[in-house]
Amino acid sequence: MRDHRPTFSAALRILGHHDGRALERLDRAFGAAILAAGVGLAALPATAPPVVVFALVWGWVDQKNQAMGLLRDLVSGLSRRVSRSRGRERRELVEAAHGVIVAAAFLEILEENLGPGVRSAIEARPDRLTVSAGVIFHGLYHSDIQPLDATRGFTENLGWVREWARGLFDGIGVPVGMTGREFARRVERRYESYFLRLASEVPEFYVWSQLGDHAGTRAVVVELMGELRGVLDSHGGALDRLERLLTEPGAADQDEALIALRRANRARLSHLVLPGEPQHQWVTFPTVDAAFVEPHYRTSHGAPDPRLADEDWWLTRPVRRNLYLALCAHVRSWRATRAPLLVLGHPGAGKSMLTRVIAARLPADSYTVVHVPLREVAADAPIVTQVRQALLHTTHQEIPWARLADRSTDTIRVVLLDGLDELLQATGEDRSDYLREVVEFQRVELEQERPVVVVVTSRTLVADRIEVPEQAVVVKLEDFDEAQVAEWLTRWVSANRAGIDAGRVRPLSRDEALLHHNLTRLPLLLLMLALHAADPAAPALDADLSRFALYERVFDDFTRREVGKRRPARAEDRRSAVAEQRERLAVAALAMFNRRAQYVREDDLRADLSVLIGQSGDPRDRVLGRFFFIHAAEAVLARTPHRAYEFLHATFGEYLVARYGVDTLRATDPEDDTRLYTLLSHQVWSTRQPVVDFAEEYFEQLPAAEQDHVRRTLTALIRTYRTRHRAPNDYRPTAPDLVRAPVVYLANLATLLVVFNGSDLTLMDMFGGTPAEALRAWRSTLSLWESLDPDSWRATLGHFTVTEELTIQGLFGAHWQMTDGYADLSLANLGMRPVHARVLCLGLAVTGELIIDREHWAESTLAWLAGLLVGTHTDPARLPAPPPTATETDIDRVRRAVGALPEHLRDRLAGW
Repeated sequence: MRDHRPTFSAALRILGHHDGRALERLDRAFGAAILAAGVGLAALPATAPPVVVFALVWGWVDQKNQAMGLLRDLVSGLSRRVSRSRGRERRELVEAAHGVIVAAAFLEILEENLGPGVRSAIEARPDRLTVSAGVIFHGLYHSDIQPLDATRGFTENLGWVREWARGLFDGIGVPVGMTGREFARRVERRYESYFLRLASEVPEFYVWSQLGDHAGTRAVVVELMGELRGVLDSHGGALDRLERLLTEPGAADQDEALIALRRANRARLSHLVLPGEPQHQWVTFPTVDAAFVEPHYRTSHGAPDPRLADEDWWLTRPVRRNLYLALCAHVRSWRATRAPLLVLGHPGAGKSMLTRVIAARLPADSYTVVHVPLREVAADAPIVTQVRQALLHTTHQEIPWARLADRSTDTIRVVLLDGLDELLQATGEDRSDYLREVVEFQRVELEQERPVVVVVTSRTLVADRIEVPEQAVVVKLEDFDEAQVAEWLTRWVSANRAGIDAGRVRPLSRDEALLHHNLTRLPLLLLMLALHAADPAAPALDADLSRFALYERVFDDFTRREVGKRRPARAEDRRSAVAEQRERLAVAALAMFNRRAQYVREDDLRADLSVLIGQSGDPRDRVLGRFFFIHAAEAVLARTPHRAYEFLHATFGEYLVARYGVDTLRATDPEDDTRLYTLLSHQVWSTRQPVVDFAEEYFEQLPAAEQDHVRRTLTALIRTYRTRHRAPNDYRPTAPDLVRAPVVYLANLATLLVVFNGSDLTLMDMFGGTPAEALRAWRSTLSLWESLDPDSWRATLGHFTVTEELTIQGLFGAHWQMTDGYADLSLANLGMRPVHARVLCLGLAVTGELIIDREHWAESTLAWLAGLLVGTHTDPARLPAPPPTATETDIDRVRRAVGALPEHLRDRLAGW
């Protein structure tokens, strides 16, 4: 579908629909170019003298002054026209008003600067106007006017207005006694004055004036504001202000279906933040209305861009506040009825809560809102069917969408499609083109004169699996900052005031929360931590608490709560049930980790559970209980529910993988490592550093005797892994690979042995034998690891260093910056091949790849100097300073190399 942007002609037509006589007068003054779609122009050949065309279009002689006067009257009456309208009519008038002030600013500046000699000059030399009739007509009436939306507010649009005016001015080629640049600046200033005047009277223009970070514009608008100032200064929450800004006068009566829908939407505010969750002892869950804290956000336009799933790319976009303003801007924008607004965020970031609040807060007299939880409707159904199913679920009435749309002609229709990621994850159905289906749905509704705004939510992680239309607006919800955490905790305390005053509930303090900010950045995680801390008998969450210990307490607490819902009679049964739930969670974490995925489908998890613990549960039931820290994506396909599971925070799964892996290692007999091999032969642990970190923290808590046992077991397994026969098994999260599996297993055993030994481990300790034999075994192991995929190979390389004494130590993080050249150099250094490493380092330096390696400072610095000598780089400030571990011999080698440089280079390094 072509992206038909608003034009001056279209804007005048919309205004004329509501005031026909004014448009007819303006049309006559402009030479019948509006209503007749340029009939006067159309009758002229393209070769007609431009002066004739110019006179016709502008009403050049007696009509010019009348035309401009009527246009000014039209502009001055815009706010009055908009204020008397509502619903769809109001949105169209707002669109038209913006188009009119853009074009009026251009026409007025042009008219004001056409001096008395210009007409005579044109009539005397018509050949100076080199444009055709078609070009002038297109320029004046059919030029696209950039619409405002949630990503482009007033200040962002000023630059577009300036460029548009300059291009149109240059295209017409009329002499006005100034440069095109100066002309465009004057048009921009006139447009700004019109816009700010409307912003002081019309809520939609006020909203657009407040988007972005232009403090000066905000100050001017607030100074001009009349009644709108009360909305800005109101003490209600952000969504209260949304409701007030969008409330329109003159509400019409609504039929029973619309009234039922409005009641259902409004009732969502009084639901608890966790509907269906039983109240915990003495703790009161707040309602949606009380708990909602407006998130900050970042924005982008659509297009099939895989970067939308890239957290690092989103960090390059500016953070914006006042999400309610962006929502106001979007639902009133031209773009909103032609492409969806896509809301992205992490699990637990509040996407679903936001849609519930929007459904409740959009004024029912002006908006008809249908909230569609995609997990509750048919995953393979057309959008219009999904909307009908949601209406049945919400109101218990069969309400076809077309009938609802026809009965709501005076309102703006809004459809909220919540949970697109659930369709993609739970069913495996290919709905990657779902947003294009939304665009088609909107196109048909627009043609039927039932325009509809659509908002779709999804997890950020799956955005690269979604075809995002170019016209779409994308909003990504930000994690909480410290101020938002504090605000949420204030609301939590307010909801639990009675229990806190009675000493039955302990409030989570701001300081405690910020100490563990990785668990308080998302609303649902913050709720989980607050609930855990609410027990007055629970220890404080102080700074000395390790991350492993915190996760241990949280998981134990909530696993007991989940088991408690079934209330096993005996304490022994409860303990057994808790252990079973913990193991099922660990198998789920391994299912995701070993598949290199952030989620696992229920069918795959059932298969893993059947193999690893001998039970998969009733196929009709959920595999996992309803835990705070588990997000269960659900969708219905062929009347059968399908589910996928994901941890709300990646570190939850990493903790469980590490704990289960170490527990399995503790129980392993060196003579039979079948189960350990089954779990640790699919993915390299060092590709996810938190897994290794959790394993180390857990190991440090074990008794000394058990630590020794674990180290001995790892050593025995490493020394004998080549001679063990591996029988195939049915646990297959990855495709069978008889070469890769033992290599991955060996990498994980070596990583754990190094981590668990600190800095005291030698190659002889690991492999046995003489130094020469141990080094040979080590080099052979490195060769095996090199057969891994690049990510696993580089992660493993970056995890180790070997000293001249053949002591092997752990490193962290180097592999993330590891290029191919760096990987080759690391392999040479780890293999104790100094000559090879020196040649590689020099070669990389003189060909443009500088390697700064603090573990081999002397060699990398000498290579850096070689690069300086041949001109690969010229910045002396980058000369690596010696680390504390550098020897005097190494420092002397570098000093002598600096002294051997040509004088002009030595002078630049004089401060070294």
